[in-house]
Amino acid sequence: MKEIAKEAWNYTFSEHRPGDYVLSVVCGGVGVYEFEIRLTAAQIAAYEREGIPYISRLAEQVRHDQAPFHAQKA
Repeated sequence: MKEIAKEAWNYTFSEHRPGDYVLSVVCGGVGVYEFEIRLTAAQIAAYEREGIPYISRLAEQVRHDQAPFHAQKA
């Protein structure tokens, strides 16, 4: 596993195998937990185009509402 980017109390973005990217997002309020997703091909393409700013926006989306990302749970 190779850590690509990390923001304390926000997210960790890593590559587990070549082309296999995982985003671990810190979520919650009183109870803090991590929600991990495996990036889809479309999300990987967006990351390759936009870089870490895309990952930061994606982390915020995940933090706001995990429901759309349950199928991607790592």
